[in-house]
Parts: sequence; structure tokens; C-alpha cells
Amino acid sequence: MSGNRSVFRSIFHNVGVLTLGRILSALCSFVHVAFAVRALGLADFGLLILIHSLAMTGSTLSRLQTWQTLIRFGSDAFFSRNVTQLRNVASFCIRLDALSAVAALVFSLVAVQIYAASTHWSAHERMLADLYACIAPFMYTGWCHGILRMAGRFHLVPITDGFTALAKMIGVLIAYALHLSLGWFLIIWAIAILFDYALYTGFALSILKSRCDFSYFRAFRDWRWFEAGMWSFTRDVSANQTLAGVSTHLATLLVGKGLGSAEAAVFRVCRQIASGIVTPAQLISPVLYPELVKMRDRQDWAGLKKVTLRIFAILIAISSVLLLLTGTVGSRIFRYLLDVHVPHTSFYITVMLLAAIFSLLIVPLEPLLIVVGHLRLLVKARILVTLLYFPALYLLTLHFHLTGACIATAGASVSIFLACLVGTLLFARNIRAQKGVDPSGQTGADGAADQS
Repeated sequence: MSGNRSVFRSIFHNVGVLTLGRILSALCSFVHVAFAVRALGLADFGLLILIHSLAMTGSTLSRLQTWQTLIRFGSDAFFSRNVTQLRNVASFCIRLDALSAVAALVFSLVAVQIYAASTHWSAHERMLADLYACIAPFMYTGWCHGILRMAGRFHLVPITDGFTALAKMIGVLIAYALHLSLGWFLIIWAIAILFDYALYTGFALSILKSRCDFSYFRAFRDWRWFEAGMWSFTRDVSANQTLAGVSTHLATLLVGKGLGSAEAAVFRVCRQIASGIVTPAQLISPVLYPELVKMRDRQDWAGLKKVTLRIFAILIAISSVLLLLTGTVGSRIFRYLLDVHVPHTSFYITVMLLAAIFSLLIVPLEPLLIVVGHLRLLVKARILVTLLYFPALYLLTLHFHLTGACIATAGASVSIFLACLVGTLLFARNIRAQKGVDPSGQTGADGAADQS
């Protein structure tokens, strides 16, 4: 029991640290979005969002969840100071992220050509999107996050995010004061991404250097090394997260294609407001996963179940409070951000908050399913829901405008939550049926990786 209390203290202490950074980032984001809209107008701001979403789509499609691979296969080596194993695992993850960066550039450029042709963008708008796509390789720092989380250096995350958000806000304020055009705002967005990438990479390399005298280019010496189960685990967990991440950006692009850039901006901002409201609670996910891995390695299956259910209950209580608050503050935040009156924004934000809440309730369930070997169930559910979501989103958007887009998004979140709930119930049943045996069907700590 005392062990579980220690886990909870660790989780919520680290969540508190991350929340501080997110609060600063949210305040800076509130300012830079508000002034960007006032400087560019809603239509050009919507175009900025669409160009950014195209680059993010390419980045998200190419991402491999190397941070989870690092924790899964490198945690023991890190704490036992197995220098060779830690170097090998870190090098494997760095190589995968380098390949992902190249793929991100290709995917982003292809996405720009397809989308620009379908929406009849001008040559100037297409050129801006092509240039901005070149920043896509620097939008993801998977292995860096894995090192920081594995080492417990969660305080470096708010430092990095806070400085990046502050720099971006200052850049936007200068651009607003000088009445700069869309191209300059894209440059500011790109510089912020590069700044964020440099900080995370620098922090992660400094931790590795102190732990195992690691250098970045050493990672590219032996391309063929990998441990049994590493690639299959990375592939499956990446498929799940890619489908989840790309849905956000493709949804914005589909709304923009169906209704125009201004409506895409409204949809994106409503979604951001809803996501921002639940963000502090969502920060449990990156903190929870390393703790669940440690419990899995100890084969503490009952503890896994108890921790997950307790966090799930806490999130349900938080969600109830958030729903009560949204009706009063949601539309006000929207007006302050965009400085325009759009009908039904309270309804849009409430529906998007419902979608965010169901995504929030997945937070303790998804890491549990990954750790105990039910990853394939999660991936199959993601694929099915994604295949249904995009056609439904586009058709409902055309017929019911933003109301349809919001309802389709909420429906997708509910579906994923139900799939995770089914997987969790299967795990709980196995716990009752197999006392002291790995519920993923294996007798050791490698069950999750073997089944993935």
C-alpha cells in the first residue's frame, strides 16, 4: 500500500511541475493567438493555421514513438548503469527519429501539393506552404522526451516549453507592432520550432553524456543493431499514436476545404480552447507510463490495476467540474482570442470539450493497455475509428457546417474510449483469473513487447 502511495506522490508531483510550464505556455499562446488574429485578420490567420497543419500532418505521419521505446527497453539499463545497453537503445531511437525527420519533409511537401491543388491556392500561398514544410523535420523530439522522462527530469519540460512560448509571443508582438504580413508570422512560428528542438536536444544529450559519455553522431555507427521486440513494439505503439495525432490536423484541413480558412480557424480555436481546459489533467499520461513500466517489471499486476482505476476516478471527477465551467467561460475565451462574434461558439466548445474529456479518460487506460500487452487491440480500434471518422467529418461538415464537424469529432473520441474500456475490462478479468501470472499471457516482464 505504501508503494502505491509513493507512486501517486511521484505522479502528481511531476504533473504539478509540468502544469506550471503548461500554464505559462497557455498564457503566452493566448496572447500570441489574439494578436496574430488582430494583425492578420481571421481569413489570413486561418491560412496560417492550414499551412501549419500541413507541416504538422507530415510530421505526425512520420513519427515513431521512440520515447516509449527508450523507456521500455532502456529503463533498466539507465538505472543499473549498463552503459553499453543504454548507448545501444538510445542510438536505435535516434536513428529512427532521423529517418522520421526525412520522411516528415517528404510527407509535408506532398501534402502541400495535394491540398493546394484541391483548394486552388495562389502561387504565393503555395510557395509559403512549401517553405514552411521544410521545418517539419524539427517538429518532433521523441527520443529527447524519452531521456527526460526516464531520468525524471520533468522540470526541464516546463523550462523548455515556457521559453519557447515566451519567445514566440515576443515575436508575434513585434510583428503586430510593425504590421508585418503572413510570411513573417510563418517565420516566427518556424523559429519557435527550431528553438524548441535545440533546447530539448541539448538537455537530452547532456543527460546521456553524464550517464554514459554519449555523443550524438555515435548513434549512426551501427545501423543494424536492435534488440528482439524493439521494432515490433515501436511500430505498433507508433501506429496508435500517429492515427491519434494526425486526426487533429487532417480534421482542420478537411474543415478548411469544406467551409474555408475562416471556419477552419474557428474550428481549430474551439478545439484548442477545449484541449487547453483539460491539459493539466492530460499531463498525467507522460508521467504515468514510466511508473507503470516499473510496476510491470516488478510484476505488480494488482498495483497496476489499482493505480489506473484510482487515476481514472480522479479524472471523472475533474471532467464533471470542467463541464460545469465550460458554459460560462468558453465563449468569452473565444471572443477574447479572435475578437469576432461567431454564433453558437458555446455549443461548439462544449461539444469539443466532451471530445477532449473522453480523450482525457483514455489517459490512464492507454498506457496500461500498452504495458500489459493489449496494444494490438488499441491499434485495430484506432484504425477502424479513423477510417470512419474522416468521411463522417467531411460529410457532416458539408451538411451541418461546424456543428457537424464538432459532433463527428466527439463521436470519434467516444469510440476510442469504449475500445480502451473493453481492453481494460479484459485486463481486469485476467487479473482475477490468473493471480500472480502476467495477464498478457506471459510469465515474465517481456510479455507486452512479445505480444506487440
